[in-house]
Amino acid sequence: MRTPLDEYIADHRTLLAATGKAAGLVDPVAVQLDAYFHPLLTKATRGPIIPFDDVLIRDWDTDHRKIGPGLKFGIRLYKIDGIPFARCYCVFHSDIYDHGTDFFAVSRKDYIRFYRQAVLAKRESAPPGLPPVLSREHLDTLKQNTLGYLDRRNLQRIKDLGGRAKRGLLLTGPPGNGKTSACRWLWQECVRLRYEYKMVTPDAYRAARSSCNPVQSVKELFTVDRRGVVFFDDMDIALRDRNTVHETDDQAVFLSALDGIEVNEGVVYVFTTNCSLDLIDPAFKRPGRIDLVLHFHAPDAVLRRTLIDRWHVDVRAGIDLAAAVQQTDGFSFAEVEELKNLLILRYIDAGKWEWSWAMSQFKLNRQELANRAATRPVGFGVLEPARNGH
Repeated sequence: MRTPLDEYIADHRTLLAATGKAAGLVDPVAVQLDAYFHPLLTKATRGPIIPFDDVLIRDWDTDHRKIGPGLKFGIRLYKIDGIPFARCYCVFHSDIYDHGTDFFAVSRKDYIRFYRQAVLAKRESAPPGLPPVLSREHLDTLKQNTLGYLDRRNLQRIKDLGGRAKRGLLLTGPPGNGKTSACRWLWQECVRLRYEYKMVTPDAYRAARSSCNPVQSVKELFTVDRRGVVFFDDMDIALRDRNTVHETDDQAVFLSALDGIEVNEGVVYVFTTNCSLDLIDPAFKRPGRIDLVLHFHAPDAVLRRTLIDRWHVDVRAGIDLAAAVQQTDGFSFAEVEELKNLLILRYIDAGKWEWSWAMSQFKLNRQELANRAATRPVGFGVLEPARNGH
C-alpha cells in the first residue's frame, strides 16, 4: 500500500525530471535558495515559462516582478553566468505546500559553480561597508588611487592620454594602525563593484617562487583578467633591500615578473609592510612599481574617538568616552579594540562596565608579552649571544 511519503517522493521525482527536461539540465539537482533567493534572482536573466504536463497558470501580480516566477503553476527558466537553472512552481494544494513542489533545479555538473554564483550575488547585494577609520584626506587619497583609478571612465581617459594602466600603492606603518582594515574595505568594495581581486600571501609567494617556472608562477599571482586589485600582504618578506639582506635573486624574479605583466584593462597593486622603507629595495620603490606611499601612524584623538563611536551603544553608554579617548593616547587601533574586548569580557563576568579594570588588564597583558619577547627573540633579527659578560 502506498503511503503519503511514497506519493510525495513520486511527485517530487516527476516534477524534478520535468523541470530538468524543460531547462535542458543534465542529472538535475533540486535546491532551495533560502538567503540567496533575492540576490541570485536579481542578478540572473529570466528565460521563458514552460508548462508542466500542458498545464500553465500565469500570474499577473506586478509586485516583485524581477524575482517572482510570473506563474502559479509551471516552470520558469533562468540563466546566470552561462549556467542554466529553473524554478519549478507546481503547488497544487494549499494544505500540502512544500519544497518538494516549489524548488530550483540545476545540472549536477554545474552545482558548485551555481553555488559560487549565489555566494557572489549575495556579497554584491550587501550594502557598502563602513570605510576604515582614516582622516578624510587619507581616505580620499586611498579611494582616488584605487577604486577611483579603476572607474571605467577614469581608466579610459588615462589610456587615451597615454597613461599607465597599472598603479602601485605601498601601505606602511607599525602593526595595528589600519593597513589591514583599509585592505579589507577595498576588498569589500571590489566585491560590490564587481572588480576582480586577488590576495597574495607570503606563503603563496614562496610557493610560486619555489615552482619549476618561478617567473611565470609569480607573474600569474599578480595578473588579473579584468579591472581589479591585487593585494600583497607583508611584501617586505620578499623585497627587503638586497644591499642589506642579500636576496638579489628572489627580488629579481619578482621585479621581472611584475614588469612583464601585460594589462588589458587596469590593475592596482596594494602592498603592505610593517618594516621601515629603508629596508625595501630601491628598485622596487621607483615610479611604475610604487607610485604612492601611504603611511599609517598611530591614530590621533579625533580618529580614536571615531573608532570608539562605532562601538556598540551599550559599551559606549557604560564608559566615560572623553576619558577613554584621552587615556588611549599613543595606542594603535588594534590596541583600542583590544580594550573594547576586555571591557566586554569583564561585563560578561562581573555584570558592569569597568574601564579602569580593562586598562589595568591591558597593561598587564602587554607587560607579559614584553617579558616573553625579551627571552625569546621574534621577527627578522636574531639576538647575538652575550660575549665577555656584555
